[in-house]
Amino acid sequence: MKIGIQVMVPPYTYEDLDTAIKIAEAAMEKGHEVTLFLFADSVICTNKNIKPIRIDRNIPQKLVELMQKGNFEVHICGICMDYRGITTDMIIDGSKPSGLPELANLFATCDRFINLMA
Repeated sequence: MKIGIQVMVPPYTYEDLDTAIKIAEAAMEKGHEVTLFLFADSVICTNKNIKPIRIDRNIPQKLVELMQKGNFEVHICGICMDYRGITTDMIIDGSKPSGLPELANLFATCDRFINLMA
């Protein structure tokens, strides 16, 4: 099964990205394919220069680990990146600047779609 998850909120203000990561991990353990589409302020979590304090979770690193396991993609809204000053050299390896055509394709091709908007 192919699962699409869209997140729209900042990574360290709300827990939607944590929820998306937990859903992705559980789905991947069962052999499903997961695509995470980051929209609006959620694109901030792909900034590899984020340095969370020692007791906090490192969301960019967690996304890289999931991509390395396979069956997990991270798409980033390019317009949202530009709006927030995030350039391609700042994003985590393996993530893909994307856009609304790719999001529409995800809608059309995934079996389940989850939208997390806080």
